[in-house]
Amino acid sequence: MFWFDFNWQIQQLLNLWWWPINLGLLGVLGLLGYFAYKKPAYAVGATLIALPTYLLRSTVWLVPLTFLELCIWVTFFGWLFGSVRQRTLTANHLYRYRAPITLLLAAATIGMLVSPDLRAAAGLWKAYFVEPILFYIVVANVAAEPKGRNVVLWSLGLATLSVSLLGIYQWFTGFGIAEPGWLSAEHRRVTAMFTSPNAVGLYLGPVVALYAGWLLAELKNKKHAALKAAVLLLAILAIAGTSSQGTLLGLAAAAAFLAFFGWSKKWTAALLLLATVAVLALPATRSAAWSLVTFRDPAGQNRLELLRMSQEYLTSSPSRFLLGGGILGFAKIQNQLRDPLRLEPLLYPHNIIFNFWLEIGLLGLVAFGWLVVIFFKTGFQRGVKKDWLKLGIMAAMVAIMTHGLVDVPYFKNDLAVLFWVIIALLPNETLSTRN
Repeated sequence: MFWFDFNWQIQQLLNLWWWPINLGLLGVLGLLGYFAYKKPAYAVGATLIALPTYLLRSTVWLVPLTFLELCIWVTFFGWLFGSVRQRTLTANHLYRYRAPITLLLAAATIGMLVSPDLRAAAGLWKAYFVEPILFYIVVANVAAEPKGRNVVLWSLGLATLSVSLLGIYQWFTGFGIAEPGWLSAEHRRVTAMFTSPNAVGLYLGPVVALYAGWLLAELKNKKHAALKAAVLLLAILAIAGTSSQGTLLGLAAAAAFLAFFGWSKKWTAALLLLATVAVLALPATRSAAWSLVTFRDPAGQNRLELLRMSQEYLTSSPSRFLLGGGILGFAKIQNQLRDPLRLEPLLYPHNIIFNFWLEIGLLGLVAFGWLVVIFFKTGFQRGVKKDWLKLGIMAAMVAIMTHGLVDVPYFKNDLAVLFWVIIALLPNETLSTRN
């Protein structure tokens, strides 16, 4: 059975319906297995809608598992058995990424073995690397067909609704916000079912970028365009309630990417220049922008301190430079180096480069960078002008990478899965040129 890992207000509400919820979850797993075997696209869609259910936790044969993890395993094995029986199993979808994936899994395994907490690291190793990659294999197969791809895309939109609607409700009521400091109307920052406002932005931001591209791709279909616009509007409202600077930075970069490659390079550059001049011309906006760029605000100072600690640790010995600190190692590192009066305890250094380097070593950072380079190289291979859906998929990755400069866009159950879904959605044009 499952227990709930939410803010006390949300948890108290869910506990009133503990038995019906648990019985319903078991029923969902049964249906998921059936669809994974018969119609895997719908199993993938249901698993995507269930992304926030990593907060529903259980233990199976002494192994800690979340409901999301169980959905992934059921979907993968149902699809695998169905593919073997129907003799449709193929590894062609892995062609582009097989080398960086192999390297990434090897680095993650090493990161697990050198971790200061092997048992906890093993759980994150499966949740952040093994399971998302297995799910990627299923999504890549499903999304290879237009119908399956549409199921995945619509499911991503549905996956935002629980977070968006709860976030908007919190913005007006304050119900279920994770920290008391974010409750007051003047300083309210929504957290949905998560523990921080940034987690909302990290979850919603890439889907907003993707849906913006998809909306532009199918504007003539008014019914579908209205539904996509509704998903976008709700997600943007929830993001506004977070006051997350990293999310806004990521979305701004994604919007610039869409405009530059899908609309006009000259006009986009001109508008960016005009916006920069406008910001610098006004003393208030100039001061705020300078504070952000130079990391002089409190959040920026914390980021600089995290970067300093990361650099200090990595350069302290050759083994640390190569291996990092192991999965979950940064928590121990920063507790030894931080000033408790200035910096709260954190699990990661809040920079995508140092996140990977410290967790799974230099090899893991190289593998991740290699993966992202192949992703964009593939996306640009046959041109992107007016291919708004492809641009939207790539813009989602731009949002992740940009937000990742100041946050942790991968090392979380739902975000790791979302990252690999975006990888899987990019059309496999490299493969089509080989066939």
